[in-house]
Amino acid sequence: MPGKITLSLAVTALISVVLAALTMTGRFAALDCSLAGALYALRTPALTTTFKVITTAGEWYVYAAITLLLLALPKTRWNYGLPAGVALGASAVLNALLKQCFAIPRPTGHRLISETGFGFPSGHAMIGAAFVGLCTLVFVKYASRRGPELAASVMAVLFMLAVGLSRVYLGVHNPSDIIAGYAMGLCCALGIRGLIDLLPNPKNPHARDRHHLAQVGRRDNIPEKRRP
Repeated sequence: MPGKITLSLAVTALISVVLAALTMTGRFAALDCSLAGALYALRTPALTTTFKVITTAGEWYVYAAITLLLLALPKTRWNYGLPAGVALGASAVLNALLKQCFAIPRPTGHRLISETGFGFPSGHAMIGAAFVGLCTLVFVKYASRRGPELAASVMAVLFMLAVGLSRVYLGVHNPSDIIAGYAMGLCCALGIRGLIDLLPNPKNPHARDRHHLAQVGRRDNIPEKRRP
């Protein structure tokens, strides 16, 4: 696993643990109320409709549909579809387990939509960060130009921020649920991204080219035997 990915994974995992500990001890309660209250004060019919659309776009079944499309296309099946499917499945299962483990209820009294189950960590934030994060990391890995890499990264960040804001605005999550979900989802994305580099990928022409060049380089470095 490359050094940058390993370091990023370690830092993100540490942040996730700290956020979970602070939330369990109630350290975020006052901040949650302040931030959520500020969003509630901005509520308008038009903004509510917009955030309902955004929160729907961040549902797991939207990511599942995208994954099926990536798997159906031969050009994206191995490099994008399979990693995306793993990220989606792993983050969904882990999120369900973590919610049962922490058993922190959702906020009540200001809901604009109906939701059930526990709130910490946010499924929209965690599954979204894992799926969108991994797709972005994989795209950056295979992109040949800097411009598309930057554009994809900015779009991914803006989308996930919008999804997170929508969940707090609609009254179904505390800000701490969202922030922890981002961190834990990013852990999933970074972990899977690291595994991609460790596993052979015969469907990736870039990997085959690098392997071929490495083999040629090793042969060129072998000294010729002296003739008697």
